[in-house]
Amino acid sequence: MIRKWGAGLIALSSRIVPIKRKFMELNMDVAILLMVYLAGCFAIAVFMDFYCHKIPNWLVLLTLLVGVIGHIGVDQFAGLFFSVGGFVTGLLCFIPFYLFGRMGAGDVKLLAAVGAIIGPSLVTISALSTVVLGGLFALIFIALKGGLPAMFSRYGSMFVLLVAKQPQYIPPAPGEAAGLRFPYALAIACGTAAALLGF
Repeated sequence: MIRKWGAGLIALSSRIVPIKRKFMELNMDVAILLMVYLAGCFAIAVFMDFYCHKIPNWLVLLTLLVGVIGHIGVDQFAGLFFSVGGFVTGLLCFIPFYLFGRMGAGDVKLLAAVGAIIGPSLVTISALSTVVLGGLFALIFIALKGGLPAMFSRYGSMFVLLVAKQPQYIPPAPGEAAGLRFPYALAIACGTAAALLGF
């Protein structure tokens, strides 16, 4: 299911813009500079997300500009299409999570801006890796907060209701660890690193 979703997004993005090349086919010096920038960008984003629970808009805008200007400088209009295609694809990947209240706007904008640097194909892989790693990190976060018993009890109750043909979502109780905000910038950073390294 996830593979089909990812393949569909890549196919859609390739129809929206003519992708002339891949990120790793850039001039080596440019690719290294962009990766160094991404490392700094994620360091700031993770720090701000952990301590301020917010990813600053100036960082998102700067990352978008770095991606667009960098690719235009290397490949003119093809670079522009590549960068804009990555931005649009990154936006499409996480918009559903935002609409259902499972992710903050800052996380969506961060992935979209990163897409402007790494392009449509890699940002799709980054999004899929982020979802998997984000789920794992969230479980660790909940476990460290001692919230696993309450979470399993809640999901057990939902399963019983589902079997009884009365499906119902039971939200976390006030103060429950599963209801606390999880700093998702770390998952996006790790997911993007996995995509770039080919894991």
